Amino acid sequence: MPPRYILIAPNVSEQMGGEAAKALQIFRELQKASPDVVQITHARNRNEVDGRLKLKNVRFVDDTPVSLFLWRVKPLRLLLDPWFSWKAVRLAERLAAETPAQESIVWQTEPNSPVAPRAMSKHFNVLGPINGNIYYPAEFRDRESSLARVRRVTHMPLQRLQRVFRSTLRRADLILVAGGDRTKQSLLAAGCSDRRMLDVPDCGVDESLLERPRVAHAGRNPRFVHFGRLVFHKGTALIIRALTKTQPDIRLDIVGRGPELEPCKALVAELGLQERVRFLDWYPAREDLLASLSGYRGLVLPSLEDANGMVVQEGMALGLPPICLDWGGPQLLIEHGVSGYLVPTGTPDAIAAGLGKHMDALAADGEMADRMSIAARSQAQVWRWPTLTVDWMDKIGARLTALQAARR
Repeated sequence: MPPRYILIAPNVSEQMGGEAAKALQIFRELQKASPDVVQITHARNRNEVDGRLKLKNVRFVDDTPVSLFLWRVKPLRLLLDPWFSWKAVRLAERLAAETPAQESIVWQTEPNSPVAPRAMSKHFNVLGPINGNIYYPAEFRDRESSLARVRRVTHMPLQRLQRVFRSTLRRADLILVAGGDRTKQSLLAAGCSDRRMLDVPDCGVDESLLERPRVAHAGRNPRFVHFGRLVFHKGTALIIRALTKTQPDIRLDIVGRGPELEPCKALVAELGLQERVRFLDWYPAREDLLASLSGYRGLVLPSLEDANGMVVQEGMALGLPPICLDWGGPQLLIEHGVSGYLVPTGTPDAIAAGLGKHMDALAADGEMADRMSIAARSQAQVWRWPTLTVDWMDKIGARLTALQAARR
């Protein structure tokens, strides 16, 4: 009898950010690969899950007087994730008890933080992909919020405290680690065993992107694109400043909206770049955005804090060479000089100069851009969701089998 997968995530949604979207994708892909998959999520997702998404085999954790109290008292909101994990695991135990002869795997796909405490089931426990332990480079910490500064300063001390107090994290049977060494060091500090960790990609790529014609490159093309939510840590202003260090025909289209939109428009005016930068807002449909990308030479995303970089993965799947910082998630996705460029962190001026240098080089050399495009798509093939899902299931199955053998 195949095992029952019981997935847990606070949010499973297309509307509630990257973590919620990733949890939704994992659930959908696992349902294609396994006959018995149940998703547990918070009741706030009910309307979307039952309505527009029409998902089957989803169970909901409803709010209680305790969770409502935690929400109303702002300093206590940090306890909402542990509350949800505890309630969801209790529900998972009840679901597992329905078929006692069947092995149950309780898989908490979110949150992806290595710090967030989680309840553990008496069944086989899987966590992840876990990412995190990513903060602004030192040169940008004057722009940190007070909360981000507290999180950065207390991150490792709190993890060491978790070790002292025997964190529940260390009881996980398998932890999928997506943040490389920075995340692994955080988990080790909390007392997690290296032998129970497996390095995996953070996220997959929709097969429909890889079925589209690859963006081919030839000759000179000075057009670059930056898309996503316009917030400070995405580094949009750095790209605008980089244009002052490029050839005068280099052009940038910025697709998106957010709190940095007006400051970026003001910066464009201040630098006299109105003829070289276009603000395109969101496209009415995702298909329109994807269709537009074939006209660009590359994607630029110098993010200061992205733990992964779904936009980078999607651009690479389409054949757009990315230019990013050698920091956070993108540095785990890109092979510098082969599938894209990684710019060292440093002062804003140094980063702008690095971005500008690579934009000039990519714009000028169509043959090199096409080689990078081929390499980028080749790398993205590894991230196909069905491939990742089967690989994760195989690794979970192997660890479960080994654990069962050890118990005999």
